[in-house]
Amino acid sequence: MKLRQKIIVFATVPLVLALCIFAFTVYHHATELSKAQQEVIQPAFRASKQAELKSYVTLARHSIAHLYESGRTDAATMNAAKAILTRLDYSEDGYFFVYDLKGTLLVHSRRPELIGRNRLDYKDVNGYPTIQSLIGRANEGGGYVQYATEKPTTKVPVLKLTYVIPLPEWGWVIGTGIYLDDVENALATVDAQVSSNNFDTMRWIGVIAFLGVVLVVASGLVLSINERHAARVEEQIRLAGELHDDICQRLVYVGLQIETGIIQLGIAEQFMQAQHTFKRAAAELNKILKDTRNLSRKFYSDTTGLAPSLRQLARNMQTDLTPIDFTAVDNTENLSASVKEVLFRVAQGALRNVMEHAAASQVWMRLEGSKRQVVLTIRDNGTGFDTNRFDSEPEFGVSLRNMKKRMKKIDGHLDINSPTDSTTSGTTITATVPISLLRYLLNYFFPKP
Repeated sequence: MKLRQKIIVFATVPLVLALCIFAFTVYHHATELSKAQQEVIQPAFRASKQAELKSYVTLARHSIAHLYESGRTDAATMNAAKAILTRLDYSEDGYFFVYDLKGTLLVHSRRPELIGRNRLDYKDVNGYPTIQSLIGRANEGGGYVQYATEKPTTKVPVLKLTYVIPLPEWGWVIGTGIYLDDVENALATVDAQVSSNNFDTMRWIGVIAFLGVVLVVASGLVLSINERHAARVEEQIRLAGELHDDICQRLVYVGLQIETGIIQLGIAEQFMQAQHTFKRAAAELNKILKDTRNLSRKFYSDTTGLAPSLRQLARNMQTDLTPIDFTAVDNTENLSASVKEVLFRVAQGALRNVMEHAAASQVWMRLEGSKRQVVLTIRDNGTGFDTNRFDSEPEFGVSLRNMKKRMKKIDGHLDINSPTDSTTSGTTITATVPISLLRYLLNYFFPKP
């Protein structure tokens, strides 16, 4: 297993395991906390509802106090009290009921068809003697009774908690109740909120784990890229050294030997043909030597940085008649190897064209970098050329076409401006390469060695 793979594995596995243990611990404690909350909330919530029921019955008792405490027991007074209690309610399912001590229903605003019936023997769906229990609890001075009854809004039997008090002067039992499914729904809402919070916590832990793994993998990839880049740089340095120290020196030696032979052959007339052959061989050797040196400089351009390589290129290609002024602005070293190579090749081709065709007395080369792009400009004061020839003569400007193709491969753009009128002269070539935000951040946080 490679080093970067080991780093990724040994960094990712403990991270994932730690987050899993953390997630399990958080979930376990959250579940236990939810149970503890239920154990605290449920009795407290039930106690609050009991107090609420007691308050409702107390208010109902006060609403008819002026009649009950008048001492009258005639039918008109009691009917007036019944009318008041019938009109009282406090919610969609909140109402008051009144029974006499024999079990006859006297007041019930939700079931008026039952008024006047004796329901002493009524039992709920569980067989519980509801009315007898209500009357018995009232005779004890009042209290709570729980039983199952039909809920008016849903027509479905549910558990109901009722509070009753006696009105002994009239022989009444007055009370009201609350349906416990409302209590259960409220508790279920609390439980659902706790579950939702637990889910959100687990989700955030998952997101953090995912981002951590992505960061580790990304770091491994960056390490891999840097390893490959370092290996390639090392190999290029080795090849450049071999080209310079071995092949170039040998070619120089052969060239000197040929030139010496030419001098020696020039003494006799019969050796003119041999002299011509040696001259061609010497010229070819010089060309090979030049190409080999250019190749060597190309390798050094990847290892020494773009700006130093372009500066050295300008020194190598300038002449006494055509000096090259090179300027580098801001940092342009945090570029990929492909971008560096293409810009170096563009500069190399543009300067070669200037030296061979432009008849210029001055050349300016400028490299400028920013967060969003890098721009290479080569400008001369030579004769210029007609850029329309690109369209009319396909064989014209092969090197410039190659430059454009190279720039297109790295999503760059090459502009060529060469006016040929009487007032201006020279050619300006501008190579622009945009830098994506992701590439900028990677280069900033993980600079290449």
